[in-house]
Amino acid sequence: MTFHTEQQVIDWISGQLKFGIRPGLERMEAALIKLGSPHLKLKTVHVGGTNGKGSTVTFLRSVLEAAGYKVGTFTSPFIESFGERISINDIPIIGSDLAQSANIIYPIIEEINQSEIGPFTEFEIITLLSFVHFDRVGVDMALYEVGLGGRHDSTNVIMPLVAGITNVGHDHQEILGDTLSKIAYEKIGIAKQGVPLFTTAEDKEVLATFREYAEIRLSLQENPLSNVQLNQFGATFDWADMPNVQITMKGLHQVKNATLAYSLLKELRHHFEISDEAIRTGMKRAFWKGRFEVVSNEPLIILDGAHNIEGVQSLVKTIQESLAGHRCVFMTSILKDKDYGEMFGEIAKVADEIHFTTFDFFRAQSGKAQFEAYPYPNASYNEDPLALLSQLKSSLAENDCLIVTGSLYFISEIRKYFF
Repeated sequence: MTFHTEQQVIDWISGQLKFGIRPGLERMEAALIKLGSPHLKLKTVHVGGTNGKGSTVTFLRSVLEAAGYKVGTFTSPFIESFGERISINDIPIIGSDLAQSANIIYPIIEEINQSEIGPFTEFEIITLLSFVHFDRVGVDMALYEVGLGGRHDSTNVIMPLVAGITNVGHDHQEILGDTLSKIAYEKIGIAKQGVPLFTTAEDKEVLATFREYAEIRLSLQENPLSNVQLNQFGATFDWADMPNVQITMKGLHQVKNATLAYSLLKELRHHFEISDEAIRTGMKRAFWKGRFEVVSNEPLIILDGAHNIEGVQSLVKTIQESLAGHRCVFMTSILKDKDYGEMFGEIAKVADEIHFTTFDFFRAQSGKAQFEAYPYPNASYNEDPLALLSQLKSSLAENDCLIVTGSLYFISEIRKYFF
């Protein structure tokens, strides 16, 4: 097969969905040897963790761009287009480039698919595409967000200049383990000999597990925060060696993500010229779709992909910090494989109303099922998300705010309505 269009490539990759998640690096390693090890020709940074990986990568990219570098990013999932997952300077890969890179890996994928270690998963193929694309077109730096866990994630074949882990929370427990220690063990699997590794994790159990397997540095201790001011426009704060930093991404969790990025950037200064001015500029410019993103001001509508308990806790704190005095109406769709009992308890702290819905995705669940599991008042459901959105928009009073949250895949679908 020869690919000519982006859609042909996407259809081929989507065909691998049926193989699900199959942790392990043997398929990746076999393919990369046949491809000439493009991943080892790249200067890379590796970012893992439960929440905040994409935001940390965004801070890094924005600063490196401000410093004048050509920066590749590998992230997931996408919000608007498939190509966002493999971007250069925030420009998604285009159809012709995607097709060219797919044509390089296709025969190797097909060969290994027929062997005893096949078949490849969707995520593995996309990871391979990113290595080939970044090597083929040339980037100064490639930033890799871990897909799931760390130890057996397909990105864990790189040898980065520096790595970071945001936090460890209860997500994907059916794969990573049912305790924080077990999940932390999988996350710390990205540690490599001689590669500086930082974290903003603060849980004692998590840090004990980290230290059992690797030497890890604490970003929030090395770069203590002071004078943190949170507002509707973002945050201002001081690091010990850089006062009055501004970010427009909202919430204390984003201040912590920026701090992890800052730790990684200070290490990257051993390899790249990164001025204080570039750091200030890049931090302020950084923007990540679907993370407390204001998509309408009149009425006020915010999208946030809070898809696990830690994400919901951060969303609730951000609402309390930024939207005091607003009446909050929630429109929510949580995937059926999530443990949403605790999530509901957090949402109920700030939700004056909550309306459940569903969307076209194989892991989605009905609005009715979510509604029936929600033990608090002022709830309803509507299985038609766009009809529900229209209804809620028209009913918002002047001081109301609509929070659309749940799966990032759901946020991606709703965001199309606004752009």
